[in-house]
Amino acid sequence: MSKLWSVPLFAVFVLLLGCSANRIESEHFGSAFATEQAIKRHFARNASEGNCFNPYIDGFTQLDVLEDTPDRLVVHARYFYRDRFQSGGGDGGPCSGFGERTFTLARGPEGEVVVGMTGQQDEPAMRTLIRRMFRG
Repeated sequence: MSKLWSVPLFAVFVLLLGCSANRIESEHFGSAFATEQAIKRHFARNASEGNCFNPYIDGFTQLDVLEDTPDRLVVHARYFYRDRFQSGGGDGGPCSGFGERTFTLARGPEGEVVVGMTGQQDEPAMRTLIRRMFRG
């Protein structure tokens, strides 16, 4: 009977751990939600992870503000990513996992904009496909 409880208890623990990332607190930038969404959008448009060319951030595990000035916000993020097209099945597969990067944000005309990101960055797969189709 104790083995029966261990699986659901472990699943609840993992879910709580995944949702326990600290929030981004900035004196100069907008809400934590807006900042996180800007990071997620930029990552989805520009990042790659290993052989995964369409990853997205599924959730943050840790967020640390490294710099907070009126013009610039630097955030080191640890996250769990998945790939939109290479799911890898139920075991997580090769296109999901944990990663970390540092994001630099600035104020744009429509809110916060990521102006820099560390880590592997490749041309988004759809853009590559279109460029290859119309080459020549």
